Amino acid sequence: MVLGAVVAGASDLSYDFRGYALVFASNISTALYLATISRLGKKVSMNNFGLMWCNGVICTPILLIIAMVSGEIRSAAAFEDLNSLRFQIVLVGSCMLAFVLNYTIFLNTSMNSALTQTVCGNLKDVAVIVVGFRSFGEVAVNLFNILGIG
Repeated sequence: MVLGAVVAGASDLSYDFRGYALVFASNISTALYLATISRLGKKVSMNNFGLMWCNGVICTPILLIIAMVSGEIRSAAAFEDLNSLRFQIVLVGSCMLAFVLNYTIFLNTSMNSALTQTVCGNLKDVAVIVVGFRSFGEVAVNLFNILGIG
């Protein structure tokens, strides 16, 4: 995975250190998250919904503090389409899909292993990247990008 990222990024002319640092932090956080789910799922006598509830209770205050400090709450409140029915339908649909995704991640990780979930996540990422290459014309597809995905 790391080798693929290096190969894909080798020809990236729009290098941004902050972006690469955020992706690296995301990868570390995901690995810790999956390892924690796997260990807790085996040690604690909770089902996946209980684990998800505890995760939400622990993470919500942290997320709210970060959102307040960064100004995201003010930005969200000032969003001009906040009261639009169309936006609210899309938001609720997005929340439902996020719930289903989190539940399948918890289920897969607790039934199998963190490694299995990582492999499944990488396969999903390959599919998303291929769809992105086909859908968005501003992406420069070259040999390094293709080799980095594989």
